[in-house]
Amino acid sequence: MKLVLLGTGGFLPTETAQTACYWLPEAGLLLDAGSGLYRLAGYLQGSELDIYLSHAHADHTSGLDYVLASFFVWNVSRAAQPLSEETVAGLMEHANAARVQTRIHADEATLQFVQSKYTYLAFQWCPLQFQESLRGGGRLTSFLLEGGTQGFRLDWPDHAMAYITDTVAAPNAAYVEKIAGVDILLHDCQGPEKQSGLLTKIGHSHLTAAAHVAAKARVKRLVLIHHAPLKELDYQDELAQARRIFPALDMGYDGMEIDF
Repeated sequence: MKLVLLGTGGFLPTETAQTACYWLPEAGLLLDAGSGLYRLAGYLQGSELDIYLSHAHADHTSGLDYVLASFFVWNVSRAAQPLSEETVAGLMEHANAARVQTRIHADEATLQFVQSKYTYLAFQWCPLQFQESLRGGGRLTSFLLEGGTQGFRLDWPDHAMAYITDTVAAPNAAYVEKIAGVDILLHDCQGPEKQSGLLTKIGHSHLTAAAHVAAKARVKRLVLIHHAPLKELDYQDELAQARRIFPALDMGYDGMEIDF
């Protein structure tokens, strides 16, 4: 299974990090739909798309505006005939057909908010179930995190991953047992331990706490995401210390591809 990080930034896109968007091409599945979704066209493998939203914040949902354009660009790239005055209408028609079949999965509050905000977008709006079937014999399990965000665990017969964002990491948090043993853990890391007080106040995780969570959950690899676009919250000088707690730790970056 391949995982592509289309956007790893938090709350504001930058030149190097668009906001939250994580793509599983073999499953046709996106975790969140931040500004990183503009990159989706280069990775699409078909016209079926499921998007699972962790919550309604704009840095996790603004990319919904790019779904139609992504399908259009993908259609152009694979069309038998070049884009022209004669072909554009048909290419757009196919892109729009894929857009209206796209399924947006979210909890009731998130779904209501996003639907009202994007009334002009025709999607299939799907209330999030506790467990949902995925392509390839997989299963997605959702669970509530501190702060009201949904966490996700995705299991297939031979591999598993988890996605935790916009919450305060703690090794004794209820979600830790739900992510136990996954191959890949994508975890919110908004800044360094020295800013732990600030990060807790704004509902995000710091580096050391995320490392302790990974160790407690016995995951195979931790990939840090949702980086703050502020130099004051850079945590690279603490990485060596965090790797003493959990050695298999990496900073996620836009365009990163992970096989698991």
